[in-house]
Amino acid sequence: MRIERGQVAVVAAGMCAFFNMYITQALLPELRRAFGASVAAVSLTVTATTLGVALAAPFAGSLADRYGRKRVLLIALALLTLATFGAATADHLDTLLLWRALQGLVIPGIFTSAVAYIAEEWAPAEAGTMASLYVAGTVLGSFCGRFISGLVTDAYGWRSAFVVMGLINLSFLPLIAALLPRSRGFTPSRSLLASLAGVGAHLRNAPLLATYGVGFALLFAQVGTFTYVNFYLSAAPFGLSTHDLSYVFFVFLIGMLITPFSGRWALRWSPRGVGLAALATSAGGLLLTLNHWLPQIMLGLILSSAGVFIVQSLATAAVPRLARRARSAAVGLYLTCYYFGGSVGASLPASLWSYAGWHACVALVLAVQAGAALLIYASWSANATWQAGALPADAEAWAAAGK
Repeated sequence: MRIERGQVAVVAAGMCAFFNMYITQALLPELRRAFGASVAAVSLTVTATTLGVALAAPFAGSLADRYGRKRVLLIALALLTLATFGAATADHLDTLLLWRALQGLVIPGIFTSAVAYIAEEWAPAEAGTMASLYVAGTVLGSFCGRFISGLVTDAYGWRSAFVVMGLINLSFLPLIAALLPRSRGFTPSRSLLASLAGVGAHLRNAPLLATYGVGFALLFAQVGTFTYVNFYLSAAPFGLSTHDLSYVFFVFLIGMLITPFSGRWALRWSPRGVGLAALATSAGGLLLTLNHWLPQIMLGLILSSAGVFIVQSLATAAVPRLARRARSAAVGLYLTCYYFGGSVGASLPASLWSYAGWHACVALVLAVQAGAALLIYASWSANATWQAGALPADAEAWAAAGK
């Protein structure tokens, strides 16, 4: 069946992008030894990719608006495969950073094309579920990329990790090409300039801007939480080792299991209601981590990440439907804000950590999530759902419907 084939292809696309996004997080100690570099220097192997994504996302969206979703997605995946193999050949850290930046520059071609494809090729009542499946695929890919690369590096060295990830990308390329149906709802923009011109309209679209702010807050919260909780759990009274800390990422899998239901929940209770409830759940989870009982902390991290994933799936479904045109460019702008939020979330809590530790970091993340809740309350409709096809033709009217 078409939907079944499309579902597999969309999830596979999400997995491929995130296989590579954070691959070096598990390799940082090994890279530090291999290149004789500082912690700050090797951490740039993560930053180079995320910044590449943030910079390239709007342009990748414009390419997809002009030349088609499936074509740009497959070309981006092919280039990502080449860059991944290239990273395995790096003899110097600067060379590895270059390959990692190139990975970041091509990954948005997968993101923007897949999300816009979902909005155009599935009925409105199904698009929310498909977006949730896509986000679940990104979560699974994010976990597998970290976990597999760590295991391979431990056994065969860091270069082998990039080779294995390149082979995985290469195997997924024909699978997605065969299973992803040809676009039927796509109308190409007149030119690249015409698609880029749509960016101005997106920046005047109040509900869309609010959703961009929500995206910023989501990755800020996720990166801020899962960066600094490692310092919290490695210190007394926990004293967890690096090996033990690697299993913290298993909480992502719980979020992956919950996320596909978010589309159905939004159909039943509205995106606003589900989004606010998910953020409240995430905030409650963070509060559970403010103690010294490890099982409760793990439960708190599960709730925190699950709430973020649910809101992310709702925002992913919202962006192309609020844009109405130049959708890939709109998704690209969303990703720019999203990954910029992650970059800030990785660095801003550092100054608070030196003064008040984990409690101060949690307070900052909760403040950012509160801001996201205000944006959702003000801009997402309480009476209609974009998944159900109830979005008015004018995006501003959609926002007003919830007021």
